[in-house]
Amino acid sequence: MPTARKSKSSKPRDRVTLAYLGAMALVVILCILTIWKLNALNNTPTWWTQLDNNPNITNQHGIELENRITTALTRLRAPDKSNWTAAINQDQLNSWLTHRLKDSITSFSKPSTSSNPSLSQLDQVRIAINPKGLTVGTRITHAQGSTILWAIITPGTNDQGHFTIDIHKLVAGTTRIPTRLASTYLNPDQLGSASIDLGDGRIVRIKAIRPGNQRLEFALQTKLKDNN
Repeated sequence: MPTARKSKSSKPRDRVTLAYLGAMALVVILCILTIWKLNALNNTPTWWTQLDNNPNITNQHGIELENRITTALTRLRAPDKSNWTAAINQDQLNSWLTHRLKDSITSFSKPSTSSNPSLSQLDQVRIAINPKGLTVGTRITHAQGSTILWAIITPGTNDQGHFTIDIHKLVAGTTRIPTRLASTYLNPDQLGSASIDLGDGRIVRIKAIRPGNQRLEFALQTKLKDNN
């Protein structure tokens, strides 16, 4: 019995089928990767959870920190003691961020700023301090849930009297983000002056910021406003 001949078009059809299946497989893989990435956006980083349930993060500690800072800044200092230092520990800072930040923003902002929707989306802010720098994060709420945006930074000041921030890592959940996306907002001109006007003819200049072991140290100088 004669063998049936294969159609000349069978091979092209096979190639089309393989190409179609390959494309479908690629789409499936991309969908899986996309879902994985989206889930990673909702993941909670380890450093954040380590600050959970800390009994030392209280409203009272936040108020005490405010009072200590106000007292230190406004203290009258002799000319030969115009240079001084101060330090804030990690628990005090997180107490203020947790219990006092929103109230402070509302108190010192214009009405249009304090009613800004972005402020209501700001759920939590936390900072972990170590000698290599600061791990700074915030939980942002949105329609799909919440995402922790965080970064590892080194804060400082420059010779022109402006704040500086070197950013080493930028992450959403557990997904890395290119640090260049934040560079626009982190130049010294955008960050502003590293001086505090006391309103009595004096200013306090922040000369240096030094991260330590769960504490942030500052080198400061109190001087007359017109004395440059």
